[in-house]
Amino acid sequence: MEHISFDLETLGNTPRAPIVQIGACKFDDSGNIDQDTFLRTVKLESLGRYNFEVDYSTVGWWMSQDDKAIKSVFCADNSVDLRLALFDFQKWIGQSSKYYYWSHATFDPPVLANNLIETGIGRFIPFRRFRDIRTLVHFAGETTTKREGIHHNALDDAVFQAQYISELIQRLNNET
Repeated sequence: MEHISFDLETLGNTPRAPIVQIGACKFDDSGNIDQDTFLRTVKLESLGRYNFEVDYSTVGWWMSQDDKAIKSVFCADNSVDLRLALFDFQKWIGQSSKYYYWSHATFDPPVLANNLIETGIGRFIPFRRFRDIRTLVHFAGETTTKREGIHHNALDDAVFQAQYISELIQRLNNET
């Protein structure tokens, strides 16, 4: 099976939150992560043309994070317009129906869907292809995968998720 682990960094915790960074990686059930990963950081000034809801307590939370996380999300030299970041994500995915999309399903997919609609791109991932990490952890148990990279950098988070999703899928497959 083919999977995509994706993570969104945002300026809020509702579906109306603007995305400020998108990270993703493709992987298989065995835990092999494709080297062709995805990371786009969004220019904050591009968010003003859309109808998002910024949550100022989330902004405050961001300011209390590690300097590496803050720099990776808010000081990236190669940041792009939100619409371009989403378009690039769609292009990177390619044939969307061939993957399962792993994230925290009650957060990332609704935020992604709203940002896609707000920017005029529209949803391109079939809703039946989304998978929830929390449900997987509930049934397979906690991960033993060691965390690497920058916490709250969307790509580092997505890669970590892919590693422990693979571990948990393998655990469940071995139990049956």
